[in-house]
Amino acid sequence: MLRFFVIVLIITLCMVVPSIEITKPFTGITLNKAISSEEPSELSSLQNKDILKSMIYVPYKVEEEQALENMLKTIDGIDRPLLQFLQANGVMIRLFNGNLTDEPLLFPLKWKRPRGWEQDVTWSEVPGSGGGWLISAKIGSSSPGNGHSSINLELHEIGHTVFNHLSDSQKAQFKEAWQEEVNMMFPKREYFSSYISEYFSESFAFYYYNANTSNHLKWNAPLTYKFMEVFKKKNAGF
Repeated sequence: MLRFFVIVLIITLCMVVPSIEITKPFTGITLNKAISSEEPSELSSLQNKDILKSMIYVPYKVEEEQALENMLKTIDGIDRPLLQFLQANGVMIRLFNGNLTDEPLLFPLKWKRPRGWEQDVTWSEVPGSGGGWLISAKIGSSSPGNGHSSINLELHEIGHTVFNHLSDSQKAQFKEAWQEEVNMMFPKREYFSSYISEYFSESFAFYYYNANTSNHLKWNAPLTYKFMEVFKKKNAGF
């Protein structure tokens, strides 16, 4: 019982002061420390390497190095001003092995059911989470069919945090696009038609994942695509 209250206290403090430097109770190390001894050649091509090295946490021992490398390249494709904004606001991206709730900060969610998921699914079975300052995505679970149906796990979870930083006017504008286009973009997908944040997050993933998915968004949800374009041009919308 005492341990539970300690964990709750830690979570509360981190929510109130999201920009503090965090070491424990995180399991893992920053990408910067992971590559400090000898930088892998794969990372030398990352355009936003200087940002990602201090923003991303990885396990001490990576079980799927190629999968991790692919995730880093995907995240690197997000516009630099937006990554800078997230970094300045203390957002951290945890790429992990094992279960989401193995992380002490997220342990209290272990037996809770995520919004919109099946009755018998708990957070311990979900491969990612986002919306706040801590974004988590399981290494090797980027593609649909790995415990989720998103086009890309890490982008979808980052999208949740971006959505929560939109201004009221931006959310009102996006709501119009959502109401008009959600059934065209995701027909018979009640999850997206029920929750505007889920629609934004998945549209965000489609926009940034690759040229094919971006074009799919453009032709099936032009208002949503236009919102993403304007959002990007206005210094990432902030």
